[in-house]
Amino acid sequence: MNRISSLITPLSLSCMIATASLIPSQNAYAGDWMIGSGIYDITGPAADRGMVGYGDTGQTTQGIFTRLWSRAFTLGSAADDKFVIFVSADLQSITQSVHQGVMAKIAADPVLSLYLNEKNIMLTATHTHVGPGGYDHNIMLNLSALGYDEDNYETIIDGIYRSIVLAFNSRTQGSIEFAQGKLTDASINRNPSIYAANPDANNYDTNVNDTMTLLKLVADNGTEIGMIDWFAVHNVSAPQTYRYISGDNKGMASQLFESLKGSQPPYNTGFVAAFANSEEGDVSPNVCGAQDGCKQTTKENVLLSATKQFDKALNLYDNASESLTGALDYRFQYVKLPGLSVRGQYTGEGDKTVCEGTVGWSFVAGATWDGPTNMDGVSEGMTQDNEGSYWNENDTLIGNVLAGYPLLGLLDAFSNITAGSDEHHECQYPKPTFVNTDLNESFHLYSDTLPFQLFQLGKLALVGVPGEMTTMAARRLRNDLETILAPKGIEHVVMAGLANAYSGYITTNEEYDKQYYEGGHTIYGPDSLAAYRQIYSGLANALVNDEAVSHGPTPVNRENEQVIYSIGVVYDDKRLWESFGDTEKDANSQYQTGETVSVKFRSGHPQNNFKTMEAFFEVQQKVNNNWQTVLTENDADTLFVWIRDTDADCLACSYAKLEWTIADDMPSGTYRIRHQGHWKSGWSGSINSYSGKSRSFEIQ
Repeated sequence: MNRISSLITPLSLSCMIATASLIPSQNAYAGDWMIGSGIYDITGPAADRGMVGYGDTGQTTQGIFTRLWSRAFTLGSAADDKFVIFVSADLQSITQSVHQGVMAKIAADPVLSLYLNEKNIMLTATHTHVGPGGYDHNIMLNLSALGYDEDNYETIIDGIYRSIVLAFNSRTQGSIEFAQGKLTDASINRNPSIYAANPDANNYDTNVNDTMTLLKLVADNGTEIGMIDWFAVHNVSAPQTYRYISGDNKGMASQLFESLKGSQPPYNTGFVAAFANSEEGDVSPNVCGAQDGCKQTTKENVLLSATKQFDKALNLYDNASESLTGALDYRFQYVKLPGLSVRGQYTGEGDKTVCEGTVGWSFVAGATWDGPTNMDGVSEGMTQDNEGSYWNENDTLIGNVLAGYPLLGLLDAFSNITAGSDEHHECQYPKPTFVNTDLNESFHLYSDTLPFQLFQLGKLALVGVPGEMTTMAARRLRNDLETILAPKGIEHVVMAGLANAYSGYITTNEEYDKQYYEGGHTIYGPDSLAAYRQIYSGLANALVNDEAVSHGPTPVNRENEQVIYSIGVVYDDKRLWESFGDTEKDANSQYQTGETVSVKFRSGHPQNNFKTMEAFFEVQQKVNNNWQTVLTENDADTLFVWIRDTDADCLACSYAKLEWTIADDMPSGTYRIRHQGHWKSGWSGSINSYSGKSRSFEIQ
């Protein structure tokens, strides 16, 4: 594992741009593309913030396993000033609000706005379920965070924007190599019987898309700039009981690849590796059983899944020899789904109208294989036809759900939830409605106006999907697009999942009818996939015929409509004889490789300062009488744990602990642990910095 060679003061954005731009302009060979990459920290609150993904209000952040990052890439034509930007962010999803916030910053940038806008920027998420939530302007994804977290939202917006700035300003002429291959032991279909209900299931050898697609970006002077890889698998190697922020298997795979290439953020950035997601809707990394990634611990499961993806990507990268050439083009359109008329050629049953959005009871049950709620009386497979098995007139089920989501209890909008309500049953059949997506004029669970996007990069098409597609749903859409786009020389169509907005799942009609978790979370009803096929076919035909498409209705920006905000830090405390940064539990005097160093400090709350592009902890080695940082809490060998002090005489006190398992290749020498943080005064409300360090210790 590569180590940080020296401690560098956290770089300003302008310095990083300048450094990344130091690539010779005179080249022996002129590539077909303008390429660039950038990475920036989007970690957010490391303690006391509900995570988003599993929907469990008890799953609050309690430290950091690995930080979260936005990874951005410029892909442009060397012949003109035509560009696209691809972003892969360590988030549960790109919400409509995140997309709007980033686009507003792009529009206000006097340079970027000349070249970039919502049409040619694709924002995607890796779909980690162990990151802090509260960053949407609609309600559903904020429920587990118990409200809107403006600081987390702004951190994400700024980080994605800064990664784009870095990627764009570092652009240089170069080549893009294309590679594809099969990765067959890293994913399974978590609902194989539901997949088998599709009449075209036997047309394919597998019930998951096990193809990995990779782009290798190399400057004309030979500098390796980055890598983008798409592989469909849920980013849920960490379970819903896990409390430490992590990019999960895809974030860890990125870290492994970047470390191999000499990058170790936050203090040493350069090569950027994105393990982006695809049609992961019914695809799990837990290949040994329900919530079983084959190993004993969460760290081991994350590393196993990450290593499988890393190994395959590295093999494709090292052997990539097919240059990507050809046209660069794109299409983008907003479409309001409820009320959209969908033609019979896509529904197979005559013209249909897309339903108003609802969430079904099987959504409440969670995905049994990857993250069940274990709520009494609620399970996958709840339909209108069998609802008598579950339903009763005393609202027991609703009470159970509200107990799991305290925020819902604050809303009077739930007058719409009545046992046996048939308000939307006819259109949404066979889904039994738990709740409508528009609760009332003030509360909206999801956006109903979604962005649809299509990129052409030579023979590759990227489809920006604003949700989670199941394997067969994506296969049917891919078949449509491969046929339409063939005249443009496109041979490969890749679903870039969770792009630009989040709208739950997209299933086939047959999968929807079974009403498992994925069908219960297909918000706009049984004709959702048909609508997607119609919309993307329109974009593809426009691209082939070199025609413009209408912008469509601009989605509502609900930034100023937030009612319920998450609760922040009131103040930090310590005992009179203590100072922030004091060592509560110090290191031993010496360690062997393979042993774990554990050091605990009196701390302030991590929400006081997110330490963006910095670190709460540094493992430092003494070299030539100077302390050099070699690891931070972002590394796989470390774990930052935040602990609330529950003693009665110190109610607002806390500890910060670093656990470092010493790798076998760690050089012998003298080391120490350094902690930096901030505490909040209960008198003035001021935020104050502090630091602490362990004793020196020897590694033999």
